[in-house]
Amino acid sequence: MQFFNEKITPDERWLFSIILLLAVTAFITLVLFIRNDHLAQFDHAVLNWFHKIKNPTLDHFFSSMTWLGSLWVLLPLYIVLTLFLSRYFEDFEKLLGIGFWGTVLTTYALKYELERKRPHLFPSLNELPIDPSFPSAHTAQIVAFTLLLWLIVYSGPSLLGMLFTTALIFIALGVAFSRMYLQVHFPTDVLAGGLIAIIWTCIAVLVVKSGALP
Repeated sequence: MQFFNEKITPDERWLFSIILLLAVTAFITLVLFIRNDHLAQFDHAVLNWFHKIKNPTLDHFFSSMTWLGSLWVLLPLYIVLTLFLSRYFEDFEKLLGIGFWGTVLTTYALKYELERKRPHLFPSLNELPIDPSFPSAHTAQIVAFTLLLWLIVYSGPSLLGMLFTTALIFIALGVAFSRMYLQVHFPTDVLAGGLIAIIWTCIAVLVVKSGALP
C-alpha cells in the first residue's frame, strides 16, 4: 500500500479520523448498553447458537485457532517481523508497536476496570480464563496485529495480495469466533475487542504518518 511509504495526505487523515471517531463512539455506546444489560438477550442467543453447532471437528479447529490470538504466539511473531521487515517497510516498527501495544494495554486496563464475569450459560470447552471477560483480549490482539500488518504490507490488487488479505481475514475471524464457540467470551466482548483494535490502528496511523514522532 503506497500510502505507508509516504506522509499522510489530508484526505487520508480525514478518513482515519472519521473511522477513529466512529469506533470510539461505538465502543462507548457498547459499554453503556452492557452496563444497563440491554444486550444480554443478544449475547445469550449467539452463544446458544454456537453451542448448538458444537461437534468434535469444530472443537479441535477452534481450540487450535484460538491460540493465534494469544500473546504466547503473537509476541514472538511481533519480534521476528519487526526484526526482518523494518528494513523493507517505512515506519513498520512504530506503526506496529503503537497500534499493537496500545491495544494490549488498553484491553487489559479495561478488563480490570469493568470487571465483567465470564459467560456461564454452557460448559466451556477449555478451562475458563481467570481474568475478566470484557473486552476479549485474544480478539483485540489478533485484529490489531492483522489489520496493521495488512495496512503496512499490502501493495495493491494482485493474486498474492488477495491471498494475503484472505489469510489475514480468515485468521482474525477464526480467533474471534473461537472465543464464542469455546464459550469463554460473550459476543459483545469480541465486538469490543475489535473496536479497540480499530481505535489503536487509527491512532498509530495518525500519529506516525503525520510526522508527530521522530
